[in-house]
Amino acid sequence: MPTCKLCGKSFDTMTELYMHLHSECSKIPRSRRCPVCGSKYRSIRFMRHHLINEALIESKHMNYLISI
Repeated sequence: MPTCKLCGKSFDTMTELYMHLHSECSKIPRSRRCPVCGSKYRSIRFMRHHLINEALIESKHMNYLISI
């Protein structure tokens, strides 16, 4: 059962977890600059997408999400 490492909420599928991270998890930083790589985004939404997408392929971003 996939679980959000940030808030502890469990989901039936990875798709539900992914949607939760994109839309409702309040533990992701509300900044327009990535706290891991420093990339700037024009909105908080784009920064959140970047952080989540990068976490799927890069360990630095995943380690940040797990450590919050």
